[in-house]
Amino acid sequence: MALHLRMAREYLGRAQADASSAGPVFYIDNHMRKYTGQHTLLRGWRMQDKRVKPGASDYYVHDEDGRPVARLAVPSHVSLTKWMSPIARLMRLALGKEEVILLAFDRAGAFPEQMASLRDEKFEFVTYERRPYQSLSTPYFTESLLVGKERLFFCEPARANLGAGRGRVRRIAVRMPDGKQINLLAVSKRSPKELILVMLGRWKQENGFKHGVERWGINQLDGRKVVAYAPETVIPNPARRRLDRALDIARASEGEARNQLARFAKGDYRREKAKRSLEHALAEQKKLLELRPSLPTHAPVAETELAGELVHHTTEYKMTLDTIRIACANAESDLAAHLALHLPRAAEAKKTLANLFAAPGDIRAGKRAITVCLSPAGTKPEQRAFSALLAVVNGWKLTLPGDQRNRQLRFRISGTPQVS
Repeated sequence: MALHLRMAREYLGRAQADASSAGPVFYIDNHMRKYTGQHTLLRGWRMQDKRVKPGASDYYVHDEDGRPVARLAVPSHVSLTKWMSPIARLMRLALGKEEVILLAFDRAGAFPEQMASLRDEKFEFVTYERRPYQSLSTPYFTESLLVGKERLFFCEPARANLGAGRGRVRRIAVRMPDGKQINLLAVSKRSPKELILVMLGRWKQENGFKHGVERWGINQLDGRKVVAYAPETVIPNPARRRLDRALDIARASEGEARNQLARFAKGDYRREKAKRSLEHALAEQKKLLELRPSLPTHAPVAETELAGELVHHTTEYKMTLDTIRIACANAESDLAAHLALHLPRAAEAKKTLANLFAAPGDIRAGKRAITVCLSPAGTKPEQRAFSALLAVVNGWKLTLPGDQRNRQLRFRISGTPQVS
């Protein structure tokens, strides 16, 4: 954990140095890693599957460019509102009390208590407003913003009341090209255009998750050691969850039976069957509702059927590997940014860079330098771009940490003239 936090501080500092005068922007969101093994783990909501799955949740911080900054493992799947403020405080600890930090997050954190807490602790934020909210007519949208080839219209109507004496926050209504309206809630001195662009930039974090899974294996289990939860740990009661599920099924059966009774005419022999189904559904509901008060929604592990079975994976080993993954992902982004300058299609920089990483080659260790000669696959423009990139890397005068002679690492492309 100490290594991870130390590296996170470095990445936070880099984002601070690269930020505009308004201050750095950070995206916060969770990523659920599902588990398919034999152990019993807590279940959490996995958006890709539209259902709960056993596994662990991680809370990630990405910078404004979508680069990973930090990861916090949360096997209990607690909500974003429980971790938002602690994560923000860690950022402030790293960046200083005077830094203006803008946090961007989705609707999972858009609750009045959380927003009021961030505002009171002097953090800026922008998020989506949760429905329901008023749909505005076209004349309200008096300002516009061109994003790519699409024009968005927006306005800043009356401020949103957080209720219960928590005060008000800014509300920005945006009409998308398809006519849909989305509302943003914010506490920030930035202009509406800046805040809209920040929220539109959330796709960079989602792309970061996708790239992390496919390229760096962030969903890998890594460590397989498990430990049991403390007996007093409060968890969602599985018996109550099953009861509520059975109640939903009984209510659906009631609705179906009533629908059949309404459709079948008097004298239809199918009415009797529908009546019996209705009576059975009502009796089942009565029985379940009588049991419901005796089954709390949450209970200590020791008082549930999962006592002695519920475990979670230890985090130390995976945390170390994920720290390395974050470092590699950021190094890849930096190299891709340099490579993109020399490619005909800059958007393919990371894919082209993968060819360089996978390239075979020779290593020659001399007295003053270690030369790495690579033979990557690629077109002539890509080969020239590789040479240009390696010229930049050679200018960094890298050395191997364990090399007692402190010999410089030099890279070149086989058969291609070097670019100085």
